[in-house]
Amino acid sequence: MHAREKERWRGPMSETSQGLLQRPRNAADTDWRNYAACRNVDPDLFFPLGTSGASLLQVDEAKQICRTCPVCGPCLRWASDIGAAGVWGGTTEEERRKRRRRASRDASSAVNQGRFP
Repeated sequence: MHAREKERWRGPMSETSQGLLQRPRNAADTDWRNYAACRNVDPDLFFPLGTSGASLLQVDEAKQICRTCPVCGPCLRWASDIGAAGVWGGTTEEERRKRRRRASRDASSAVNQGRFP
């Protein structure tokens, strides 16, 4: 990725993007999003327009941020639970779909073998 392209994601967020990230804090401040490494990054980085070419570089950059995140686990669980689009918890939509299918197959196999998950 060219330095100029990288700067695109490091620059200030648009008002629209900032609005997407604003969430009311709960009384105990236990919302994992308050601690996310991506909270000050332009959300567009996490929603690539495709799955090939330049979009792969964008996905990789988003995942690099996720790898530094202290709340990657809760983020991934949330995205998996709701079927979120984009990169969440260091995974793409397709990666999360594959994980769900694998988990479903494993659970079915356990039931068929007389074991319960």
